[in-house]
Amino acid sequence: MIQKLTDAVVDALRIDGKDRLLFDPSTPGFGVRVTPAGKRIFVVQARIAGRPRRFSIGTYPERSVSDARREARGALEDIRRGHDPKVERAARASAIEAGQTTVAALAERWLTEYVRPKLKPLTIADYERLLEQKIKPKLGHLIVGRVEKEDVVRLHVELQNTPRRANYTVAVFRALMTFAEDCKLRPPMSNPARRIKMFREKPRERFLSEAEIGTAAEAIAKAEREKKIGPHAAAGLRLALFTGARSGEVTAIEWSHIDWSRKLIRLPDSKTNDPRTIHLSDAALEVIKTVPRVGRFVIAGTRDPTERYKSLTRAWTVARAYAGLDDVRLHDLRHSYASLAAGRGVSLQMIGKLLGHKVAATTQRYAHLTKDAASASMMSWAPL
Repeated sequence: MIQKLTDAVVDALRIDGKDRLLFDPSTPGFGVRVTPAGKRIFVVQARIAGRPRRFSIGTYPERSVSDARREARGALEDIRRGHDPKVERAARASAIEAGQTTVAALAERWLTEYVRPKLKPLTIADYERLLEQKIKPKLGHLIVGRVEKEDVVRLHVELQNTPRRANYTVAVFRALMTFAEDCKLRPPMSNPARRIKMFREKPRERFLSEAEIGTAAEAIAKAEREKKIGPHAAAGLRLALFTGARSGEVTAIEWSHIDWSRKLIRLPDSKTNDPRTIHLSDAALEVIKTVPRVGRFVIAGTRDPTERYKSLTRAWTVARAYAGLDDVRLHDLRHSYASLAAGRGVSLQMIGKLLGHKVAATTQRYAHLTKDAASASMMSWAPL
């Protein structure tokens, strides 16, 4: 079986006096050549105008595999754009030497100067992941001032199988290019991610019935019993189910935030940048009373119990499989909480308060549920 190239794999390649070429299955066209003398040379191979071409992009261990792979992706992207990677590489080297900045370098500066000091932890983590997984591999090698709209459109189209994520990627890149304009690395109003037609996103409205909510609770319990998720992950999912709180709010709860006598949690900050009150039912209180107390966070991290739990989404993906609810996202538990409240006659205004909505219009998405509940109530006593 062909292995993905890593520093350890390349380092262990045997020298047998032959000229050998091994390609990385994770990045087609990227490989390493081992010469008869044992020299390890990273290469990129592709067809240009129908003819096979091979380029050297450095040697090991002078360059790491991850660094060479990044360079290879840039070269392959140059080829897809119809450019000669040798010419583009020389142009980039000249530009960098002249003090010009690549998208990858700008991204690090953006994270350091703007994202990390000013945004919330979950947003920071999401931006870092998106830059590392989607943006840098495709556009990171480009000089900021030379990024064109067609580059962004090409990335957008490549991600079309996940429309919501594709649109979000363009939005994040647009913010990065706005930062470039603010830093005078691009002319004003030259943002290449402006006015790109977004993919249509299908509205996702999934509300669990009372029976499904019971099934979800049983699935969480089973996943915990079989040790597929830990007690803190299970408690976090139950709180999401029983309070309608956002997953980021659940993992942010500290023991000091709990007002036991008034049966509520008072978070000093929230998604809306305001304090947030989470009201606790008896079931939610019981969850908190029984969760192991190992640090300042109620839903403590698995690897480091002094930190908050990282991702309830992963835990929910495991738990929902037991319930056969593969189409239900973690955030749908919040919608289902609102749906259940509406079905029991709770007003829209009160639902908004329970969910921590800052703007009343946000709660209007549940208006049809309260109407449906009223209609059902009328039907239940209407004379025949």
